[in-house]
Amino acid sequence: MSNSHYAVDPPKGRRTQPKKVTASVLTSVMLVAALAPLAASPAQAATAATGPVSTLHGYPEWFDDGTIKLALCYEAGRGCLSEPPNPELPAAYPDNFPDESFWFQASAQVGTLGSYEAALEAAHANEAVIPGDQIGFGRLRFRFEGLTAGQVYTITHPYGTHQFTATAAPGGGGEINATIDNGCLETPCDWNRVGAAFLGDFAVGSTATFLRQTTAPAGTIGDINTARTVTGAPSGNNSVSIVGPGVNQSTNLFTVQGLIADVVDGAPSTPNLDDLSDTGRSNADNITNDTTPTFSGTATAGATVELVVNGVGTGVTAVASATGAYTLTPTTALTSGAYRVQARVVTDATTGAVATSGTLQMTVDTAAPLAPTFQSTPSNPTASNTPSFTFSGEASATLECQLLPTNSVWRACTSPHSYDAQVNGTYTFNVRATDTAGNVSANGSYTWQIGTATTPPPPATTARQKDMNGDGRPDLVARDGAGTLWMYPSTSAGGFGTRIQMGTGWGIMNTILQPGDLNNDGRSDVLARDTSGRLWLYTGTGTGRINAGVQIATGTNWGAFNSFVTPGDFNGDRRADLLVRDAAGALFLYPGNGASGFGTRTQPGSGWGGFTSLVSTGDFSGDGRSDVIARNSAGTLFLYRGSGTGTFSGSAQIGTGWNGFHLIGPGAWGTADTRADVVARDSAGALWLYRGSGTGTFSGTRTQIGTGWGAFTIAQ
Repeated sequence: MSNSHYAVDPPKGRRTQPKKVTASVLTSVMLVAALAPLAASPAQAATAATGPVSTLHGYPEWFDDGTIKLALCYEAGRGCLSEPPNPELPAAYPDNFPDESFWFQASAQVGTLGSYEAALEAAHANEAVIPGDQIGFGRLRFRFEGLTAGQVYTITHPYGTHQFTATAAPGGGGEINATIDNGCLETPCDWNRVGAAFLGDFAVGSTATFLRQTTAPAGTIGDINTARTVTGAPSGNNSVSIVGPGVNQSTNLFTVQGLIADVVDGAPSTPNLDDLSDTGRSNADNITNDTTPTFSGTATAGATVELVVNGVGTGVTAVASATGAYTLTPTTALTSGAYRVQARVVTDATTGAVATSGTLQMTVDTAAPLAPTFQSTPSNPTASNTPSFTFSGEASATLECQLLPTNSVWRACTSPHSYDAQVNGTYTFNVRATDTAGNVSANGSYTWQIGTATTPPPPATTARQKDMNGDGRPDLVARDGAGTLWMYPSTSAGGFGTRIQMGTGWGIMNTILQPGDLNNDGRSDVLARDTSGRLWLYTGTGTGRINAGVQIATGTNWGAFNSFVTPGDFNGDRRADLLVRDAAGALFLYPGNGASGFGTRTQPGSGWGGFTSLVSTGDFSGDGRSDVIARNSAGTLFLYRGSGTGTFSGSAQIGTGWNGFHLIGPGAWGTADTRADVVARDSAGALWLYRGSGTGTFSGTRTQIGTGWGAFTIAQ
């Protein structure tokens, strides 16, 4: 519905007022009581009741004229004069909310002379949607041309009688161009003043009723596109007339906006989608990928509140607290689509009568956007060391870019996107899209070579290898005693953020690994061996979650190996590799092929059967090559330095007394430095961080970073 479909000029809030007066300031305007002598003392009219202030937008949910409650009308497709800036998305305050809207509005075109408007309006003090700037007022507006300047004209209308002296019009003749706003015109707003000031001044009765069309669409008191006869004028004049020198015109046809509030007394407040459940770029747009979102609101203390979705009770209930607060979360996941969410309470146990809240319109969107596509990329190979890309993604999606191995952190970007000078080597550029609900696409990915000469491999980046959520920091993946797999994201301070459930049913796995990016999509993956000796790859999404598992490397008996090590790139080809030990103590390298599999294995060592723990931290010695740390049965710790070509180049003892610990190689933990560290779990389940010096030894004293980890199987 377009806002251009009015029978008269649409109301445009306070910014288009040519003249504004109030009931207490009468200069060129004289208010006349409809049934009282001229210039009688005002007898203030009012609406009968004011609804509760909504948590969705900060305005009263409804105003009551004693016969009907009208809701604030601002949602697309509901017959409202004002709609959200983007009517294709749910209305959400303040990101997608009109700067003015109406509980009530009636307009009439009076012959050829001009228009009349009566309204109960919600607006913002500074004409922009800013929380805290909400105001409201009753409005009367008169716009007439073709009059005689200096002459007095009487306008009789549904909310009273006014006399104006026509002023000189720019093009000649006279005009009346006046707007009367009365109510709450400053912040903070006293909403009772808005109802008390509503429309006019009457000698009979104290309540100004809403004008309504004699025939109106269901759920409304009128149609904004079709002018019809009306009823309900508190003055008794269900028409508008203007009378003066040479003028006598009238009409009884009005367009009317009025959305009947679907609430009754005692109903809960309209549910609000909690901020943490409103995922994506905004926590106020009511678009989420959370399929079991949480809703909250208020109701009578002690009342049992039920969640209603698309008009159907869900059976999900909560008892309102002593302060009236309620919280409701569906137990059945919502599928993607648009929803109408309400809350209701039983008001009569005998009859089963219920009182239902207003409606929250929200959207669940779990579909990831399409992967971005490239319009231009560097040639492969290229002599240019300043790569540039042009690309595009889905409309309304935001984009992030990453350049491996030098710029591994995902950062917001736009097309075209360029990088400064890079050294010769192999690079992968990734770009991904995130939609409004927070869903992340697959990567648009391009790999190419800068220069043609062979160059040393880049430093081993175990932090990126163990980074499951794309924030550039290593994370821990662990299985609890119930077989549930969790991702524990690290923080910049070296602690843990809120864990993310990655999957269930992992009790059948006897080995869980974080190998890095095995399928070359720029995201870290999870590798697992089941009790039958099969190897499964769970590709990462870059958001802390994983895709369904796929069996890989089926030609190898993976059950024959008793130790797995994830060194990242061990042979210098910039692909994630895997080290394994067999029962005879031989160590084998399975080089990653960048396509979810492995190349021909090699044997970088033998005699490793005496070690009780093998782990890789990436580059622990500081020479840019991935290393392996091994503990023997006496608890002595050794560092085996990698050569960068799939073999070892020497060893050194780096500690004693390490028996009783489960060792983990996370890379550089936190953001204190870029040196590889070791995390160890003791027999009591405490996690300890041992910081590396960057030269093959440990630095400083250990730091405890967690407790209660005894029941977990922590991935290597």
